Amino acid sequence: MFAKLKLKSLNKKLERNLKSRDMSQLHSQVKTVAFIVDEDDFKAFETLSEIASSLGIDKKKYQVLAFQKFKKNTVLESYQIHNKQIKWSGVIENKEANLFLKKSFDLLIGFYNNHHPYLDYLVSESAARFKVGLKASDLRLFDLQIDVDKAEKQAIIKELNKYLHVLGKVS
Repeated sequence: MFAKLKLKSLNKKLERNLKSRDMSQLHSQVKTVAFIVDEDDFKAFETLSEIASSLGIDKKKYQVLAFQKFKKNTVLESYQIHNKQIKWSGVIENKEANLFLKKSFDLLIGFYNNHHPYLDYLVSESAARFKVGLKASDLRLFDLQIDVDKAEKQAIIKELNKYLHVLGKVS
């Protein structure tokens, strides 16, 4: 019962975040990239490095925020969050995650397929300028959605490069 209340509360906060999003820097060039991933469902973090480098992003200019349903062993050295650190009121009790979400990345990639209430909330909280989602994600959260599965690394690289070149975000 409490889990449903928490998700309903987070959804209300997500709706408020969508209404108050700053769109003024939407057309800026991509120099920094952020990824939000579901660590329970995705372990190939070297794929993220390849995607960033294909966009011409230096290894030091991209970061990953990994979500875990329950706190487990850490795969990443930093920027991890689990569902107990997201309170029902929307307050995030994780210093590193808060820093990550407040940083205005040029590009944020929601590296998960389908609807995920916690990851959707984290994307809505992010101060990133341009947001890209993968297949079947919530269209309201993202400025661009590419219809590829997260397991198809080459297809993601191809589609991202194609659309970001057309939009003039990468050279």
